[in-house]
Amino acid sequence: MNKESVLKIDKDCQVPAQWLQDYVSAAKAICNPHGVRILSIQKTNSRKKGMHLYISIQPPAEAMLADRLQWLLGDDCRRVDFNRARIRAGLEEWNKLFELPDRRFRTIYRHPSSGPGTKRDKIRHGR
Repeated sequence: MNKESVLKIDKDCQVPAQWLQDYVSAAKAICNPHGVRILSIQKTNSRKKGMHLYISIQPPAEAMLADRLQWLLGDDCRRVDFNRARIRAGLEEWNKLFELPDRRFRTIYRHPSSGPGTKRDKIRHGR
């Protein structure tokens, strides 16, 4: 099974900007003990009521560790359960998070060693 270099988090709420900065600190504290460094975090509004966060990591994580980290980072619990079932079934594309085409992403954190970035990035988060 492929390793994951992007953790995908589904949050069912919107929060103030300061809370997102607190989230960055918490995410680093969660990932570091597992030997995972956060390179960047990008945010977009979800199709419904909340937001999606895409956390680029190094080194890429095995599927079960990635799912565990996503749970620790506050991913939707139902999604975590579905992902774990997909992993156990051996599905390579287990880490699904649905976005509308041409969705705009905003970088809320970039590791200093990741190089310069723009405030707003338009990217695709497929495999």
